[in-house]
Amino acid sequence: MTTTALPAWFQTPENRFRTAAFWFWHHLPTPQMCREAIADMKRAGLGCILVQARLAMPLSNYLSPDYLALCRLVSDLAEEHGLTIQIYDEYGWMSGHGGGRTVQDADHLRERHLFWTSGLLQNGQVTLRISDINTTFLDFLGPAGRRWTYDGGEPRWGLWQIVGGGIILSRTTLQPSQITFSETDEAGCTVQITAPDLPDGTQVAVFVAATCLTSRLINYLLPEAAERFTDRVYAPLRDAFPKAEAFFFDHPYAGFYTWNGQNSGPEVDAIRNSLFWDDSLLHAGINCADLLDAVYGTDPQAASRRADVFEIYSRQMHQAFFGTLRRWCDAHDIGLTGHELLPHVGGWNLLGGLGSIDARVAPGVDYFEIDSFRTQTVTDAADYRPQLSAILGDSLARAHGRTRCTVEQYSTGREAGRPSLYGQWDLSLSRLRAQMIRHILQGARRVLLHALFLPDAIHPNPSHQSDPRFDFAPGFNLQPWWDDAPDLLEEVARLSAFLEDGTPIRSVALFYPMEDLREGNNIPDCAAHFGLWAEALMDAGVEYTVIDERQIRKETVCNGWLHLVSGQFDTLILPAVTVVRDPQTLSILQEFSCTGGRLLRSGAAVTTSRNDRTRRIEGPVTTTSEITRLIKETFPPPLLSIEGQPQRLTLQKLTPSLLRIAIFNDSDQERTARLAPAPQERVILEWRCDTAVAMSPVFVPANTAFTLFLMPRQLSTFELSVTTAATHCFPVKNKASLPAPYKKMLENGWIFQAGPESRPVPIAVECGWEQQGFEHFSGIGIYTLHLSNFKRPYKESLYLVLPKIAGTVKLFVNTAQIGKSTENSASFLLPSSKKYLKITLHIHNTIANILYPEMDSSLDPKRFSSGLLETPYIWNGIATIK
Repeated sequence: MTTTALPAWFQTPENRFRTAAFWFWHHLPTPQMCREAIADMKRAGLGCILVQARLAMPLSNYLSPDYLALCRLVSDLAEEHGLTIQIYDEYGWMSGHGGGRTVQDADHLRERHLFWTSGLLQNGQVTLRISDINTTFLDFLGPAGRRWTYDGGEPRWGLWQIVGGGIILSRTTLQPSQITFSETDEAGCTVQITAPDLPDGTQVAVFVAATCLTSRLINYLLPEAAERFTDRVYAPLRDAFPKAEAFFFDHPYAGFYTWNGQNSGPEVDAIRNSLFWDDSLLHAGINCADLLDAVYGTDPQAASRRADVFEIYSRQMHQAFFGTLRRWCDAHDIGLTGHELLPHVGGWNLLGGLGSIDARVAPGVDYFEIDSFRTQTVTDAADYRPQLSAILGDSLARAHGRTRCTVEQYSTGREAGRPSLYGQWDLSLSRLRAQMIRHILQGARRVLLHALFLPDAIHPNPSHQSDPRFDFAPGFNLQPWWDDAPDLLEEVARLSAFLEDGTPIRSVALFYPMEDLREGNNIPDCAAHFGLWAEALMDAGVEYTVIDERQIRKETVCNGWLHLVSGQFDTLILPAVTVVRDPQTLSILQEFSCTGGRLLRSGAAVTTSRNDRTRRIEGPVTTTSEITRLIKETFPPPLLSIEGQPQRLTLQKLTPSLLRIAIFNDSDQERTARLAPAPQERVILEWRCDTAVAMSPVFVPANTAFTLFLMPRQLSTFELSVTTAATHCFPVKNKASLPAPYKKMLENGWIFQAGPESRPVPIAVECGWEQQGFEHFSGIGIYTLHLSNFKRPYKESLYLVLPKIAGTVKLFVNTAQIGKSTENSASFLLPSSKKYLKITLHIHNTIANILYPEMDSSLDPKRFSSGLLETPYIWNGIATIK
């Protein structure tokens, strides 16, 4: 086949499609470090960078004159190299504190929380104690986490206040005179309740508020806190990065405190962590009776009041913090982006990633409202499994008239059975590539790498406040395979650019169960049901959009379709949705169903309204075990599907007769993909994201299926147009019969060098170099094989096959580079008419073989495979697309 050059926008994508990266500063870099690093980022193919001060950096260095001077240098260097800048707005993360600068000399802005406890009256009184206030959310950081968040490394509480109290069963409130402090201290308080008119055994509760006097974190309910944050942090950073395109916030934090005195009522408390508190919440509509219901209530009325409380609470937080940031950014002509805490991170279940906390107490949960404050949508993803992040981010953007999102990709050790902060120094470029492609196919415009490190970060330094090696590794640029990253980053940027102008073909909407999440007195079923639907739809190749209740209005329904700002849908899925906010929504859903719309539900046959429990709709329900079967029976097979595996594809419409399609073989096996027949004649034009050329178009006759042959981890992107046959098109051909099989095993004669300067030694190729005395080597492993008097058995093409590799590989034959691969297996076309072949393989492994044994002696470097893992061979039977 011949090839054709493609447009410049595809060959050299704009920065907005290119991978972005956090650049971790564990200390102040030298100017020369900055120059070398920015040049390397450009070489690698990055498009955007965000400087981020990490906990290893002394806090006194953050926003110091030297720090800001280096930021100005980075700004100039980025402009010189054609890179864009976004401004990461925090020391560490948990935006708002500015490394303590926001609350410095402003104690009233420190985090203030609401606590509660209960007990039984005896002889008209009861003494209640709140103590041992603690948070375990940051325990994985060790002492560094405490030093970061608290002056002196410990929380101390004060400014105690009685907010109210009442009788749990009747939800009636006590008089202020009946509740008094008998003791307050830095660890808690003791409260005396006196109610002589009430019988013994009456269960009463008290609500108190306190400020953490040593905390550097802010009270997100206060606009003044956000205003001071912009004054103390945003303003100097904006001056240092005058041409930045946006500020980037990173999940504001809620403390997630627990204490002795919780769960002392007749049931487990319905709210699992303390709430931020300010008396303005009383004026906004939250009273003591509401709090009694929210914490202790178990009936439907209490559930409604709990949702009311969280709606008022989260709206005030979001307006006070994100609203203030957005107004400041608008006034200073810069965008606002970033992400909140996302408890689904790493999976599909809405609460499955961070299930130990009550996410409702933090800024978040109402992701659609938060996205209204952003100019660009961001979500984050943990580790390297398929997950919800990109499709949710794209859905949020579409709900606000934008498209696509950025996905921040970070790593933990959990996926490999290690502590979180050990990260994944053993991450391969192949696994990173697969995850980045998944994100782009599911709605990301680009991926944000977490993170690049300074070059000396892997060498412990006494000046570091914490060890950078344990900072959500890897530092991608410290991996030996980073030299091979430019090919990947170009491929992914082209994929993103290819998909930019199309409209995803989605007629399925998945309902975001906001009210069930707000009302839940534990972890509601909707969280898991939502995840099961989201994953099963994606695996089936049924593209969908997540929608919220706000989008559903009377005028949006027409003849069995929902016409929403985020798309048009003939199917709506309710994942264990027991309640919506407004009764009008129930009427609209009933109309949608009655006029031909498809309403699918699981877990709950009846859905009611928070604001009117008498209103309800009901319908047939499927069980979780039947979701996959129901999807298969309900939806036709996708136009294009991969046999034998979950689907990783997207179809986008450019015009009624032109589609752009991207498909990814997300497996280590060869697969076929089938393009379903159509009554029209069609033409396929493949756009190669790896080489930026188009292959010769292929003509597909009417009523004819077409089969693509996909190599392991192969990405294929093409345009599919409805047209008539053209003379320049190649017709569909049957698979040509191959000559007699030829396979020459190359098991003997290999020599190995652990780096270019090392002495060559013999090596086996059926197992990695880590099993042969080089377990502590990370870098470029060089394999060489001399084939003298090589006799080609045929004139046909022959391929060198590397069936199993750990690392990236470049092939040289007689000193000329023939090809390269990032995958776990590879095949290369060998040059013809050569009697002598000197085969040289340069393989980059990961840095895990060096670092993990230094970090933890229990981590055996022989666990981290490197190099050739199975015997290579020469073969005559490899092909790609036919």
